Amino acid sequence: MRAYKVVTPATNNPLTLTEAKTHLKVDTTADDTFITNLIRSATSSAQEYTNRFFIATTIQQYGDKWDDISNLLKSPVASVTHIKYVDTSGSLQTLSTDVYFVDDVNKPARIGLKPNQSFPDIIDRLNAIYVEYVVGIAAGSDEVDEGIRQALLLTIGNWYQNRQAVVTGTIATELPMNAKFLLDQYKIQVCR
Repeated sequence: MRAYKVVTPATNNPLTLTEAKTHLKVDTTADDTFITNLIRSATSSAQEYTNRFFIATTIQQYGDKWDDISNLLKSPVASVTHIKYVDTSGSLQTLSTDVYFVDDVNKPARIGLKPNQSFPDIIDRLNAIYVEYVVGIAAGSDEVDEGIRQALLLTIGNWYQNRQAVVTGTIATELPMNAKFLLDQYKIQVCR
């Protein structure tokens, strides 16, 4: 089984409040909090849809066995902080970087063994291994690809226009089709 959790979330968003308000043609501050929440929600939905993080975020990916961490769930991987595992005596250990390498050219990134190396034995339990790594762009939000930014704006516009939980004939809480079309080019297929 593979799962992940966010350790250090992004400190900013792919869009500014000003950019979103310009797109929405809003010139008052009355909805600033609502629009900021839409930016966060659209970003989260788009990241989940594409299996990417857009702005630098530190995550931990867990696995029960070594094969569970061979493919990293989120991209683009900027760096691997460490790989930790519980050995057969129940002690938490850090895997030496002499044992493994990170293939960050592949999407999703992969963890592989260096020549003549093998993974150590681990305890037979849930989440016996975790990889901590940084994904996303370390620089400012203006460096996020324009297609992603446009998809976020389309989503925010749709959700801003359709504030109610139910709109007859539509599903207002999912990503709009035109946003999905833009995001499809960034989508990374991950086997879970």
